Amino acid sequence: MAIVIVVAAIGLATRGDDAPPAKAAADPVIPTVTAAASDIANQLGPRDQELVGIGAKGVSIHRAGGRRKVVALTFDDGPGKDTASILSILKQNDVPATFFVVGQEVQANPGMVAQEIAQGNQVGIHTWDHADMTKLSPAKQQQEIVDTQNAIINDSGVASRLFRAPYGAVSPSVIAAAEKNKLLSVLWEGDTNDWQRPDANTIVQRVLSQVSPGTIILMHDGGGDRANTVAALPTIIKELKKQGYGFATVGDLVVSDPPTSSDMSVDGKGVSE
Repeated sequence: MAIVIVVAAIGLATRGDDAPPAKAAADPVIPTVTAAASDIANQLGPRDQELVGIGAKGVSIHRAGGRRKVVALTFDDGPGKDTASILSILKQNDVPATFFVVGQEVQANPGMVAQEIAQGNQVGIHTWDHADMTKLSPAKQQQEIVDTQNAIINDSGVASRLFRAPYGAVSPSVIAAAEKNKLLSVLWEGDTNDWQRPDANTIVQRVLSQVSPGTIILMHDGGGDRANTVAALPTIIKELKKQGYGFATVGDLVVSDPPTSSDMSVDGKGVSE
């Protein structure tokens, strides 16, 4: 099988995602779910089956195929204090997004994941405590994923089919852990670096300068003060709509516009096909 080098993906493992969220005052109880609840939540519909199928290739994706003028807005590290404002803006503009949630923040903000899903958004796993998965043992990698999945199921009754590694730090073992749990590993292409808290206009311009059909855009709704991201979001949506872009969750975008080999990677640098 040929090796396709992905220029756009080089450096994904070292850029973009921010520092871990502040540790809670008291460690939350690690969530569990009953076998019956897990079975119900993990029933795979047609979209989820396709996502699991792509994940079973042992790859991460960083964008969709680019055949449709549609993008995916994604938000990491929540739920947080700014999540409700972001949800309100998305609802006002009839735009769906994908939230990659931190397990301990799901427990600290009960009902928020359920609200995200009820509003038509998608939720992905971003580990329990924003760990660098490449530095963990396979057993600990598994725990980070399973505990977060359980928190999502407990809050919403729905299981996630998406995984995003904190810091974009992926390796074959990290992708294998996602695959084992029937998750598609998702990175990004459009990076706002909003975790550094630039002004709203800078965030807007970063999106507009990087966007193209199929782009997965990285922003944050947790892990710190995201007021500038909240301020930038209405303009981002307005300007992208003006340019003729539509919006979809990661799952819907990927299924409707499947990534090609050049949109995937095994380690942030290339992919075998």
